[in-house]
Amino acid sequence: MMRTFSLRINGRGNAWPIPIGQHHPFYDLPGAPDYANASYSILEREGEGKIIKDILIDAGHGIVPFLLRHGNRIPDAMLITHPHFDHILGMDWIIQSYYRFRGKKKYPVYATRGCCEQIIKTMPHLKELCEFTELSYGRPVPVRETGEGMTVTAFPVYHGVHARAAAMLLVEIVPAGKRLLFTGDVLVPMIRQGDLEMLRGVDWLITDANNRFPYPKTNHWSVVRRHPEDEKYIGPWLKELTEPLMMVPHNFQNYTNYQYLLDYFRDFPEKEDYILTVLDFATRIRPRNLLLTHYSGLEDEKYYKEVLLDTPGLEKWAQETMDDVNLAMKVKVPETGAIIPFGKK
Repeated sequence: MMRTFSLRINGRGNAWPIPIGQHHPFYDLPGAPDYANASYSILEREGEGKIIKDILIDAGHGIVPFLLRHGNRIPDAMLITHPHFDHILGMDWIIQSYYRFRGKKKYPVYATRGCCEQIIKTMPHLKELCEFTELSYGRPVPVRETGEGMTVTAFPVYHGVHARAAAMLLVEIVPAGKRLLFTGDVLVPMIRQGDLEMLRGVDWLITDANNRFPYPKTNHWSVVRRHPEDEKYIGPWLKELTEPLMMVPHNFQNYTNYQYLLDYFRDFPEKEDYILTVLDFATRIRPRNLLLTHYSGLEDEKYYKEVLLDTPGLEKWAQETMDDVNLAMKVKVPETGAIIPFGKK
C-alpha cells in the first residue's frame, strides 16, 4: 500500500502563549488546545488512513491534552531540540505511559548529550525509563523506530547560557526524499559554513518567530532586522557577546561537538557575520517553504510600538517581507492541529 507523510502541528505557542489573565490575538483561548507550546509530529500513514509511525519533535506544555484529543496514540519516539521546560514538560506523561503499557520497554529519545543530561537532572526518574540516543553536531543518526526511513542531524545554536546543548534538528525522510529543518528556539545559529550549504534548499524550515523585530534579551532571534530602532537593542548586546559565552551551554565532554564549535568560530570570526534573523537564515539556505510558529510579539509591542498580529496578519506580513527581498518560498503560519502533507511513496 502507498505510504504518505505529513507534518502535524501539535502546538505553536511560546513559553506562555496565553498568560493567565491575559489575551492575545494570535491565540484562540477556548480552542483545542492552542496554548500548547511549539511541537510537531512527523506522521507516516498507510495511504490516507491509519498512522503507522509518529515521531514527535519537542514535548512541552499542552502536548498531552493534544495527543489525547487527536487519536490517543503514544508517539513511537521523540526528538528534543533543547531542555527548557516548555519543550520537555510533556515527556514524563508520554514516557510513563509507554513504559507501563509496552512491557516496561524503555522509551526512545534522541537529543544531544548535554540536553539529555539536563532532562535527567530535571526529571531524574526518567533515567530508568528512557533509551537516550546521543546526537553529535553535524552527524546524521538513523531513527531506528522508522527502520531505514529517517535520519536526524543536530546543529548547535546559541539560545542563551541556560539552554544547554540546544540544537536545530534536520530530519530527512528517506522514502519521501524530503528534508525538514526544525530550529527549536534560537538566538544565533552556530552552523559551519559547509553545513549551511548542505542545508540549502530544505523542503521545510520550521522556525521560532518569537519576535518580528530584534530584542536579544529574550534569547530568541527575530524574523527581520529592518526597523529604525534595531541598533538600540542589537548593538549593546553584540558588544557583550563573546565566544566563551556562546560556548558555555554546549557539552565539552563530546570531542566531536567541541571541534564543531571551534570550526564554527573559524568560519565566522566576525560578529557582523552572525546570523541573527529568520530572514538572514532563509537568505543563506533558501528553503522551499517557511513555517512560522512560537509567536509572541510582546517585545515588538513594548519596545517597537508595533501591534500584535493575528494568524492571517502574521502570515501576510511575513510573506510580503520575504517577497520584498525576492525569496521565492511559500510562508505559512499554521493553526494548532494543522496537518501539512509533504510526500508519498
